[in-house]
Amino acid sequence: MILKLVIILFFLMLFVGADRGLTSFFTLVRTVIAFTVNVYLIAWGLPAIPVTLIISAFLIISVIYGQNGRNAKIHGAAASAALVVVIIMITIGPILHIAGISGYNEIEQYEEISMYLSANVSVSMAAVAVSATVLGVLGAVMDTAVAVSTAVNEVYVNNPSLDRKTLVSSGMAVGKDILGTTVNTLLFAGFGESIMLANLFLKNENTFYEIINSKALFQEVSALFVAVMGCLLVIPLASILTPWFIEKTKKMEEKQNEICDTES
Repeated sequence: MILKLVIILFFLMLFVGADRGLTSFFTLVRTVIAFTVNVYLIAWGLPAIPVTLIISAFLIISVIYGQNGRNAKIHGAAASAALVVVIIMITIGPILHIAGISGYNEIEQYEEISMYLSANVSVSMAAVAVSATVLGVLGAVMDTAVAVSTAVNEVYVNNPSLDRKTLVSSGMAVGKDILGTTVNTLLFAGFGESIMLANLFLKNENTFYEIINSKALFQEVSALFVAVMGCLLVIPLASILTPWFIEKTKKMEEKQNEICDTES
């Protein structure tokens, strides 16, 4: 059944997006392979944090450069997304450790399948939680970074005389405009995934105090919080880094033109 769905997705992307749709499909395939490799490497005993950093770097290169080519705006988007990944790694790790939300939550502990699973996995579940959180928000972060960087580049193309400060302001203005829809998209996805959890709480007649303090709810909320935080961070980073890459590329092109003129 999964193969049939993949085939349907392939033809839909090919029909709607033509060559760009085909590129997006193969980028999606590489992403699925990267996620699979991440899981297997961690399961084989490799440290989760370094593995996730390498996989995240691969995904940023594969998705952002693979679909958009190599230019100044894409350099800004990729650099800002990479910085956000590092920031989230540094900040979210201690938060998840203090909250103690790694491993099974109280609902999963009482599922029948948990009786047949070994507790001796020799893997840091706190590190796995960080890995899952980072990879879960990476898509939204990259999407926001590309949107802001593209907008800054379009402003520059239409008015190359603008200075870096004005381009940064333009990026921040665009970021503020797309922030509302981005946050709403993340909220809708988070609430959609939490419907089953909410129904389970209601069926079990849990009190409001029990629901608010449940590990299962905090796992859902923390992932949503990190996603929103990542999108908030990437907007100023992309707004600052993209003009810098544009200016750097412009200087390099001017220098190359001077060399060509001298040689000729």
